[in-house]
Amino acid sequence: MPDPLIVTQQLLPAESHPEVRKLWRITLVVQSVLGFTNGLYLFTYGPYFYEKFGGTINPSTAMLLTTILLGVRQGLVALFEVPTGALADAIGRAHVVFLSLVFRVFFFLFLSVIWLCNSPTTAFAWGLLASIAFALNYTFFNGAFSAWCVETLREKAPHVSYGWLSSRFYSYQFFAYIVGGVLAVYLYLLHIPFIGFLIAAFASFCMMGYSMSRMKEVRSLQFLNRQQVQLSTIARRVGEIIGKSAQVCSKTPVLFWIILAFGSYMFLLSLVLYLWPVYFETKMGNKAHFGRNWILIVVIGQSLTFIGSRLLVRLNQRWSKEGGLNAHLIGFRRIFIGACCFSALAIIALSLETGLRGNGMYLFPISVFVVMFSFGVIAPCFETLINAYIPVAEAQQRTTIMSAGSMFRSIMILVLAIPSGGASGSTTTINWAIPAVILLVSAVFANHFMKKRKDESEIEALEA
Repeated sequence: MPDPLIVTQQLLPAESHPEVRKLWRITLVVQSVLGFTNGLYLFTYGPYFYEKFGGTINPSTAMLLTTILLGVRQGLVALFEVPTGALADAIGRAHVVFLSLVFRVFFFLFLSVIWLCNSPTTAFAWGLLASIAFALNYTFFNGAFSAWCVETLREKAPHVSYGWLSSRFYSYQFFAYIVGGVLAVYLYLLHIPFIGFLIAAFASFCMMGYSMSRMKEVRSLQFLNRQQVQLSTIARRVGEIIGKSAQVCSKTPVLFWIILAFGSYMFLLSLVLYLWPVYFETKMGNKAHFGRNWILIVVIGQSLTFIGSRLLVRLNQRWSKEGGLNAHLIGFRRIFIGACCFSALAIIALSLETGLRGNGMYLFPISVFVVMFSFGVIAPCFETLINAYIPVAEAQQRTTIMSAGSMFRSIMILVLAIPSGGASGSTTTINWAIPAVILLVSAVFANHFMKKRKDESEIEALEA
């Protein structure tokens, strides 16, 4: 089997294939609804918790409880990530995607109930339930949907690069973020954020029905049938898949470093998205302009994410036409590493400014915008690179291997959420340097191993 880095054939136009158009419609609907519903909570649930935990009365306790919920949520994600990925590889990716959407509905319903709570203790209890539902939703969906797309493409249209699909559906997801984010902030400022959560629950329920009717398992892989779906059989199969996935990663160091770099970036992104509204609210002197500026930052930030993803679409088209798959993967590597490094350096600069001058508001919007712009290219680049380096013979373990990036992110948040969150909302950006430094180091190593793998592949091609 030829190494994916030395394949040079032209990538044929994807739009000409009817099965690709069918797959594109499915991914467009799923990712657009996913982005819209993510926007309905992602920019407001940090301050939502902070306020319910008494942020105006006891800021330090409120910040502690807010970061504890973040840590608990990601701790559960770390616990469930690989087993649920292995479950998808065992019983089928489409079935697991459906299960994820069931928990997504409950996640938003639990968030809406928190608004009715009159005490921090009750709100925290419902927050824990919401964290459990989120972890199950996220881990069931994460990796499973992408793996389903990859295998469907390879079965129906092997000439089409997954980068063609992922860069496009991510761009629509990010655009939907803007719509959901603006609506969420507007409802929050009207003191009725629970309406947004109920809208997200209804949209997730509709997406669940759509996915059930459209997503079909591929025939090229073997999954457990209904007669084999027993707890003991599933547990044994899951254990086998996890073991094989660990062997693949240990034999292919480049996979480990790509996964670690992505996990580090997602750790930083999670912290920034979760806490920047809290920091902004505590530092904003003129409360009369707070709501307007909050919406402005959400719109600009998500617009930059969308622009980043659309830029990747255009670059991918050029790389594929000029140099085939070889140039395509080299370009994705450079964009992935560059975006990781710029994000890390921007947050480190913000942390230093806040620590030295006591006021990080000068670099604050720039740093947040850099991190959000980078997300538009890092997410599709990661999925493209990791799938390129996973051996074709190990396709059955694809979901499990892809889930490892999220697992690393979750473990780091579990261990470092409280120290990275800071002592209060006004000083939280100082401690953001912790995930930023981890990201910078892991990105440097990931770049080294990808270049080393490319050089080895070229030498092998010349000697052959």
